[in-house]
Amino acid sequence: MKKKHYLTEEGLEKIKAELDRLKKERKKRTKGDIPDVLHSEDLNQEYLDFRQQIELLEKRISKLEEVVKNAKVIKIPKNQEKVQLGAKVTVEANGKEDEFVIVGSLEADPSNGRISNMSPVGKALMGSEKGSEVEVSSPGKTVYKIKNIQY
Repeated sequence: MKKKHYLTEEGLEKIKAELDRLKKERKKRTKGDIPDVLHSEDLNQEYLDFRQQIELLEKRISKLEEVVKNAKVIKIPKNQEKVQLGAKVTVEANGKEDEFVIVGSLEADPSNGRISNMSPVGKALMGSEKGSEVEVSSPGKTVYKIKNIQY
């Protein structure tokens, strides 16, 4: 079974744009001057570097193609009373308010308030309702009170 990659519309578009850019880069590199395999009787270091760069490019293209093929765009759920993917959740912890957007792991960016549904906090919040409290032990114990849920 293929792994689903949960993405926002914006996240999927960014990945498609990167994939397109990398495919153009691959085409450009392989159409240009390819270094000779041999330099005298030794393997040409320039050729080895070229091959390594192409292999890295191919791996990234393959990974992005797999993501696009198995992407599931996050939609606004019918039941907006519970925390689900795509929710903007306002919480209170240790007397301070914080806000998180719950996204798939590929779009997680904790420093910008975007946390993965697979992170300890994201997992704890998923399925919870406004007013409920969830406890997260990572690394210390923190209790998050859900103040608001928006989509």
